[in-house]
Amino acid sequence: MTVISNRHFNKKGDTLVEVMIAMVLFLFIFIAVLQTSLLAIDSNTRNMLRNEAVKIAGQSMNIARSMPFNNLPNMAGQANPITITRNFRSFPVNYLVTNTPVAISQDDEQVTVQVVWPWRGQSYTYRIQTVIGR
Repeated sequence: MTVISNRHFNKKGDTLVEVMIAMVLFLFIFIAVLQTSLLAIDSNTRNMLRNEAVKIAGQSMNIARSMPFNNLPNMAGQANPITITRNFRSFPVNYLVTNTPVAISQDDEQVTVQVVWPWRGQSYTYRIQTVIGR
């Protein structure tokens, strides 16, 4: 039969060193969780901004497809980008939309729609192209 000493069961509390070690471990875990949360928020916001650029490019391409073929060379935004402002959460984002038609034959135009937007000091671009025939 094993006898267990009572001295291990009569602790009155944790020492200051044990409490400090536990607090430091908690701090490291909290910082890691906070950093992960901030990274997820940034990634979600970037994806929302990109999704809006895709939507804007699609709308602009639909406008180009619905135009008469002879008006394609005169599309608005060919020389100067069009600025479209959308609000996300509590900040406005300016999307610059450029439509560029290029004649590839007498009966075909290649239309490129480019959308550019800023996020955290960096510029992002989304571009789509299609060929529109007479």
